[in-house]
Amino acid sequence: MRFVIDQNNDGLFHWRLTGDDGVDLAVSPASFASATAACRAAADVHRHAGSAPAPEDNPVLVSAAGGLG
Repeated sequence: MRFVIDQNNDGLFHWRLTGDDGVDLAVSPASFASATAACRAAADVHRHAGSAPAPEDNPVLVSAAGGLG
Protein backbone atom coordinates (compact mmCIF):
# COMPACT_ATOMS: atom_id res chain seq x y z
CA MET A 1 0.00 0.00 0.00
CA ARG A 2 1.02 3.59 -0.48
CA PHE A 3 -0.34 7.11 -0.22
CA VAL A 4 -0.57 9.11 -3.44
CA ILE A 5 -1.10 12.87 -3.66
CA ASP A 6 -3.12 14.09 -6.67
CA GLN A 7 -3.89 17.57 -7.95
CA ASN A 8 -7.31 18.12 -9.52
CA ASN A 9 -8.25 20.49 -12.35
CA ASP A 10 -9.07 23.22 -9.82
CA GLY A 11 -5.52 23.14 -8.49
CA LEU A 12 -6.52 21.52 -5.19
CA PHE A 13 -4.88 18.42 -3.76
CA HIS A 14 -6.23 15.11 -2.40
CA TRP A 15 -4.62 12.02 -0.95
CA ARG A 16 -5.44 8.43 -1.92
CA LEU A 17 -4.42 5.20 -0.25
CA THR A 18 -3.85 2.61 -2.95
CA GLY A 19 -3.40 -1.10 -2.56
CA ASP A 20 -0.59 -3.09 -4.12
CA ASP A 21 -2.96 -3.86 -7.01
CA GLY A 22 -3.49 -0.13 -7.69
CA VAL A 23 -7.07 -0.08 -6.39
CA ASP A 24 -8.01 2.89 -4.20
CA LEU A 25 -8.70 1.79 -0.64
CA ALA A 26 -9.39 5.27 0.77
CA VAL A 27 -9.67 8.79 -0.63
CA SER A 28 -9.51 12.08 1.23
CA PRO A 29 -12.96 13.59 1.72
CA ALA A 30 -11.47 17.09 1.82
CA SER A 31 -9.47 19.15 -0.68
CA PHE A 32 -6.21 20.81 0.30
CA ALA A 33 -4.63 24.03 -0.95
CA SER A 34 -1.17 22.49 -1.19
CA ALA A 35 0.50 19.14 -1.69
CA THR A 36 2.19 19.67 1.68
CA ALA A 37 -1.18 20.01 3.43
CA ALA A 38 -2.46 16.87 1.69
CA CYS A 39 0.70 15.02 2.78
CA ARG A 40 0.17 16.15 6.37
CA ALA A 41 -3.42 14.88 6.29
CA ALA A 42 -2.32 11.55 4.82
CA ALA A 43 0.33 11.26 7.54
CA ASP A 44 -2.36 11.88 10.19
CA VAL A 45 -4.49 9.09 8.72
CA HIS A 46 -1.46 6.79 8.68
CA ARG A 47 -0.58 7.64 12.26
CA HIS A 48 -4.10 7.28 13.72
CA ALA A 49 -5.81 4.59 11.61
CA GLY A 50 -4.58 1.80 13.86
CA SER A 51 -6.44 3.25 16.84
CA ALA A 52 -9.85 2.77 15.19
CA PRO A 53 -11.73 -0.29 16.43
CA ALA A 54 -12.18 -3.19 14.03
CA PRO A 55 -15.54 -3.10 12.19
CA GLU A 56 -16.79 -6.21 13.96
CA ASP A 57 -16.17 -4.56 17.33
CA ASN A 58 -18.05 -1.31 16.69
CA PRO A 59 -19.73 -1.13 13.27
CA VAL A 60 -21.00 2.18 11.93
CA LEU A 61 -23.63 1.70 9.26
CA VAL A 62 -24.14 4.43 6.66
CA SER A 63 -27.00 4.55 4.19
CA ALA A 64 -27.70 7.17 1.56
CA ALA A 65 -31.22 7.71 2.89
CA GLY A 66 -30.56 7.78 6.62
CA GLY A 67 -26.98 8.90 7.12
CA LEU A 68 -25.12 7.49 10.08
CA GLY A 69 -27.04 4.80 11.88
